[in-house]
Amino acid sequence: MERKKLDLDLNKPVKIELMSDQCLIGTSRYGEYYLYNVRNGSNEELSYFADKDVHEKLKDLHKGDKVEICKRAEQKGTKIITGYDVKVLKIEPPANKDNYFDAMLNSYQDALNIQEKLNGMVDVNRIAITLFIARSKINGNGY
Repeated sequence: MERKKLDLDLNKPVKIELMSDQCLIGTSRYGEYYLYNVRNGSNEELSYFADKDVHEKLKDLHKGDKVEICKRAEQKGTKIITGYDVKVLKIEPPANKDNYFDAMLNSYQDALNIQEKLNGMVDVNRIAITLFIARSKINGNGY
């Protein structure tokens, strides 16, 4: 399935959402290209061939991050130079790919419960760390 290409009009900002963590980098007869899968406010996925300067600003972003891109043109002498303004709008936190965060959070919650049951006679940090170590050894991912 071929996606429609996102073309930017001069001086018209476009808000996009990245649909993947990385772009496709390749080479064509015009040189190196940076192909991003994006969504521009609709559910339709589009292909966006980013300029090298735009790619430098997008390359460290992740799926779900939102940016606004505006294509600008200015005259320098007899030449018209095209540039891009890129503004990051929203960065999604990376997905929790392992369960260590959840295991640590649960360990602290359980440690607080233990402390409460024993009327404050235990060190919450030590109990939480002990529980976390035990949980992370079970399956290597906390559960």
